[in-house]
Amino acid sequence: MRSYSADYIYPIARPPIRRGIVTVDDSGTVIGVQDPAAADFVAPAAPPEWYDGVLIPGFVNAHCHLELSHLRGVSATGKTLLPFLVDVVTLREVDQTEIEQAIVEQDRQMWERGIQAVGDICNKADTAAVKRNSPITYYSFVEMFDFLQPERARASYDIYLPAYAAQPEPKSAVPHAPYTVSDALYPLINHLNTGSETVSIHNQETPAEDLLFETGSSPFAEFFAGFGASLASFSAPGTPSIFHALQRMDPSKRTLFVHNTLTTEAAILAAQAWGGKRHLLGHLPQR
Repeated sequence: MRSYSADYIYPIARPPIRRGIVTVDDSGTVIGVQDPAAADFVAPAAPPEWYDGVLIPGFVNAHCHLELSHLRGVSATGKTLLPFLVDVVTLREVDQTEIEQAIVEQDRQMWERGIQAVGDICNKADTAAVKRNSPITYYSFVEMFDFLQPERARASYDIYLPAYAAQPEPKSAVPHAPYTVSDALYPLINHLNTGSETVSIHNQETPAEDLLFETGSSPFAEFFAGFGASLASFSAPGTPSIFHALQRMDPSKRTLFVHNTLTTEAAILAAQAWGGKRHLLGHLPQR
């Protein structure tokens, strides 16, 4: 066993401990965090290794797009979501060497800045090799979408299968967002997840998203048209988008809902009831 100490230990589950001591076993697993000022303090057999500063548990990046690292700084800030998505789709295809170098660099930077685990969204196999060799623990969410075109569901699914096969475990197949996944694609995605996978979905990111599902009239019509897609097959359910997704996803899977800038208390309660409170909602706005 080894012990470590610093000016402050941040256990996260309780207040910081001045000059606290962390003990780990031979595998590196933390087996104890002690406060030297506590009445039940037991000094380690050997003096702890000392670090100036603070010791904290490793950070978790729960939502990352590592394969898009080369797009850092490419799209101007201050845009709304739809113009930003157009940039992502139209500007991501560059020289493969540039893509791979950016992936390696961002993986390195995350590790050096204390990130121990990453939930990574991917559409391609570009990140697979880095993940296999990285000290970071990755969970790959292999994202699929067909722009709400049910006739394209099978072809879209077949396009993403090689990316799914290439990614190391652990991984799962996931829908991109309610506004990009047709009713025909959801069951194909669900069929790939046969174990205890966690899945992810971008949820209620922009007013245009809920407007599409509540009324059928939305700036998304022009967005899809720009990619040669039509909303002719889409019928608005008259509810916010999350309720549409809940009816098509698998409630037995632990689900990470991401962004949620328009998510209401009623929607949060509905998601918890749907999946037995196994689900997480990230990036909720302050209300």
